[in-house]
Amino acid sequence: MFKIMKGIYTTWTLQDLALCIIAIVFCSTQGAVKTDNQDVELGGNVTLRCTLLQQSNIYQVTWTKKKNGNDENIATYKTNTGPTVLKYKDRINFTVWSPQDIAINLWNVSIEDNGCYECSFFLYPVGPDIGQSCLSVYDDLKTSIDYNISDNHLHANCLATGFPRPNISWFPSGGEKKEKNITNPNGTLSVISNIFVSVSNVEQGLTCHISHRGKMKSIKVPVKEIDQTKKSFPVMPVVLALILVILVIVVGVCCWRRQRKKHRGF
Repeated sequence: MFKIMKGIYTTWTLQDLALCIIAIVFCSTQGAVKTDNQDVELGGNVTLRCTLLQQSNIYQVTWTKKKNGNDENIATYKTNTGPTVLKYKDRINFTVWSPQDIAINLWNVSIEDNGCYECSFFLYPVGPDIGQSCLSVYDDLKTSIDYNISDNHLHANCLATGFPRPNISWFPSGGEKKEKNITNPNGTLSVISNIFVSVSNVEQGLTCHISHRGKMKSIKVPVKEIDQTKKSFPVMPVVLALILVILVIVVGVCCWRRQRKKHRGF
C-alpha cells in the first residue's frame, strides 16, 4: 500500500513540476511586448511601434490587422529575408530598428485603418509573443443649424458631421423629432436631426447639443428671433388688403366719373 501511494505521489510530483515549468516559460513570454495606442486625424500619418522587452531568439515578426473578426496579415519580417509589406503597399512602410524593435508607418490614413493591430514575435523554441496597438481615426466635427417659424411652430434642423459618429440631442426635449444617418464617400458620418415644436414650448430658446469624442458643442436658436416671429404683425395680409381697398376705390371713382360724363352729355 505504501509503495502504491509513493508511486502515485511521485507521478503527481513530476506532473506538477512539469506544469510549473511550462507555466513559468509561458508567463515569461507574455506581456513582454511594449506597445502604444495612437489617435490620428483622417488623412494624416501615424506610426505604430512594438518593442519586445526581453532578449529572445526571434526568427519572424508579423503585423496583423484585426478586421471584423478576420485577421489580415499586412507586413512580416524574417531574419533571413528581411521586411515585406503584404497589404496597402502604397501607404505602409515597415521599419525595423532591430528584430526586437519594429514599427509600421501608415500614410494618408483612412477610416478603414481604424482598429487594432497585432505584432507577433515568433520566438524559438517557445512560440509567439503578441502585443496589440490600437489606432483611433477621427475627423473634426462640422456643424450647422437652420430653422424657420410658421403658424406658431418652430421647425429646426441640426447637422453634425465627423468620425466617430456624432450624437445629437435637443433641449427642451419635447416636440416631434426625426433623425437621419448618412455615410459620406470618405467614410465620415453625418447625422441630421430635425424637430418640430410649438413656439410656446420654447419661449426660453431651443438648443441643439452635439457630443463627439467626449466633447460637447451647443448651437442655440436665439430667443429674440423666436419672440420677434411670435409677436410679429402679419404685414403681408394687411398690405394686400390695403392694395385691394385702393383698387376698389380707384375703380369706383373711375366708374363714378364715367357715369357723370354720360349724364352731362344728354
